[in-house]
Amino acid sequence: MRKLGPIAAALGVVLSLYLVIKGQTMISAGGLTMMMIGLTGLLLNLYVYNRRHR
Repeated sequence: MRKLGPIAAALGVVLSLYLVIKGQTMISAGGLTMMMIGLTGLLLNLYVYNRRHR
């Protein structure tokens, strides 16, 4: 059960990066929204990582 945390974090990073990259290929408000969701996911992952490793 302890190993699910890092796996979930890695999947979150991959999903966030996918959203940012896919959003850049779309030239519309939807693409911008996808990039913002991806950026929010990346920042959330960094926040959780920094909270654990103080």
